[in-house]
Amino acid sequence: MKTVIVSAQSINSICDLKLFQERLSQENNSTIFSIQYTPQERRDLIGEIKAYQPDILITADLAGFDQCTLTDNISYNLLDCKQLHLLLHEKLPNESCLTGQLSIAMFFYCAGDAYYKDLKAKYPHLPWLKSLSEWQVGGYHTESLYKAFQEVLQECKLLQ
Repeated sequence: MKTVIVSAQSINSICDLKLFQERLSQENNSTIFSIQYTPQERRDLIGEIKAYQPDILITADLAGFDQCTLTDNISYNLLDCKQLHLLLHEKLPNESCLTGQLSIAMFFYCAGDAYYKDLKAKYPHLPWLKSLSEWQVGGYHTESLYKAFQEVLQECKLLQ
């Protein structure tokens, strides 16, 4: 399975994302490609992702959601892969992107139940939103992230 992870920071500095990546590689026989991207960069992020031909895209904190089509839709809607979007911090600068039309292939998981309730109230049309309910600030997160990943894979099998 080919997996692309997009984050604004180094994968090593985000809430156990490096350990999560290692677990994916070992237990799911995933080939992982990490892309670091910030909105200040002028580059074709979607083209880079498409070049890897991923089965699943994972983003941390809505990295890349600023990339839009000519009609102002989220460019991630154009990808032909399942997508797991991890919202690990509240009040993200590009959170307003969630008001737009989003693909049914997008699965959103947020850090904690309080954040889940806030997002559900603000963006009731999100195609899939769940809480990483075991999430605790300063806690060990690899298991929560892996559980979300497995849930998305299971749900995608049901959709096929």
